[in-house]
Amino acid sequence: MDAQGIRLPDYLIILSYFLVVVGVGLASARYIRKAKDYFAAGNVMPWWLAGTSFYKASFSALLFVIYNEIAYKYGLVAVVILWISPLCIVLGGLLTARRWRRARVMTPLGFMERRYSPIVHQVFVWTGLPLRMFDNALKILSTSIIFAVALRGLGLSITAFMAIIGLVMILYSFMGGQMTVMITDFVNVSILAVSVVTLFILTLGKIGNLGDFSRALPAGFFHPAPEPYGWSYLVFTVFLVTVLSYNASWALVQKYNTLRSEKEIGKMIALIAGLMFVMPPIFFLPGIAARVLLPGIANAKEVYALISLKILPVGMMGLILASVISSTMSTLGSEFNTLSGVLTRDFFKRKIKPGLTEKQEIFTGRAFTVLIGTGTVLLAMLFNALQGFNLMDIMFRVFSAFGPATMIPLIFGLLFKKFNARGTLWGLTAGCITGVVLVLTNFALVQVYAEEMKADPRLEFWLRSGWNSAATVVSVTATILGMVIGTASRPTPDGEKQRVEAFFADLKTPFLFEGKTGDSLSPFGVIGFMLIAFGALVAAVSLLVLTVYHDAFAFRIDLAVSSALISMGLLMRMGRKRA
Repeated sequence: MDAQGIRLPDYLIILSYFLVVVGVGLASARYIRKAKDYFAAGNVMPWWLAGTSFYKASFSALLFVIYNEIAYKYGLVAVVILWISPLCIVLGGLLTARRWRRARVMTPLGFMERRYSPIVHQVFVWTGLPLRMFDNALKILSTSIIFAVALRGLGLSITAFMAIIGLVMILYSFMGGQMTVMITDFVNVSILAVSVVTLFILTLGKIGNLGDFSRALPAGFFHPAPEPYGWSYLVFTVFLVTVLSYNASWALVQKYNTLRSEKEIGKMIALIAGLMFVMPPIFFLPGIAARVLLPGIANAKEVYALISLKILPVGMMGLILASVISSTMSTLGSEFNTLSGVLTRDFFKRKIKPGLTEKQEIFTGRAFTVLIGTGTVLLAMLFNALQGFNLMDIMFRVFSAFGPATMIPLIFGLLFKKFNARGTLWGLTAGCITGVVLVLTNFALVQVYAEEMKADPRLEFWLRSGWNSAATVVSVTATILGMVIGTASRPTPDGEKQRVEAFFADLKTPFLFEGKTGDSLSPFGVIGFMLIAFGALVAAVSLLVLTVYHDAFAFRIDLAVSSALISMGLLMRMGRKRA
């Protein structure tokens, strides 16, 4: 199958997915009665639902584009990069997870005023937004790249797909809030697992003898850390970025705030770490196999779409595309909801209109969702115009500019009493200035030396991997030094000391659910319904494949996938009865 091999059954499966998701979003909107329901899922979510939502929110279509590009070019290191994640999430569970829950806040920045000061709180609202929006823009761009390749027959540009996908994400996030995001995340993980495992199995069948296949790969393809992704890069860029993100990324730590009890955090962390360990080899085998099955791909960003089109029978490409967009939908749903919550509760309600009613808070949150989504799409279009960078380059450079400065004070604020508001502002300033200067300099150098980098591997290494590692370490160091020096430069005011003591006293008190569950969605029931409905629609499409296209192999594969989805849905419905 070539890049224009998408057929009617594939489009029908994509449409079926959207119908199910939008239907649940509309149905769940009636349960959004309070701001807590919209921004924190009512604080009643079970650990398995919060855990799968955290896992799904930790990646997007970037996983399919960036890491399969790395797998195609460099091999096993794509898996090694993601195997750093389980270690980081376990560290997050040990260091900050319970402290986030004990902070008893509705948004990730909700504790900053108590811990530091009102000024620090507002500064972090506005300095943290650029990092999240830049990262979200990359997710929309990567999703659009896969759709532009797979749906090339439609004749739409990547820019057009960015506009369409951005609109879908805004509408999805607008309707149901954090509760709908988390329920849909579980369904998305289920669909993703079925689709990528199916592609994994079919890829194994396509490559045949593993010995012959491994000998056909380039030398060093199984090296765990080849340049430009050497050990220094893995430690000083990937590890630092990941451990900071899992401890302070707004959309991720917000998942802790949805749990009814901190006793469930250990189970949640174990589930996330397990998924992060098992899934990378399954995700990236197609990218590695493409090096033999599809040698000489001009644009390696397209490898996952191209290998899927080559291997999958009619109908299954639609399922892969549904998985891709579901990945970005899950991530951006969490991001847009969290960012709108920060702007609504941490800015608008505190500084513009303190007397907001619950209904007005929900309306304001939805309005901010639209604004944030629109700005994110515009940033994605800007990134698409940059030359000389792959998506991972852009992602880590943006993080170097803002990540350490905006995340370290959050983590340190939960862990240590010694840092005060003045030190936090100094650390933020030092980290941001250092990061922005380094990143802008690097962007300029890469644009100037783009052609030379193609011919000089050593220059490419230092302007990509080497610079990334150095910039991240320097930004982290500048932020911490700024916090230390700023704190030591002037004594902490007595009022701030009292707030800090009261805050840390709360952190010593375990969190138990402090309200009523009320009338809420049953995650078992809704998830079961979504999986059964989508599986039934896939089964109907499989009959179309058999009767119209007379493809018995595709029919068997599509029917097996639909059976797996329906079986999962039935198990969830049974779980609802037991619950």
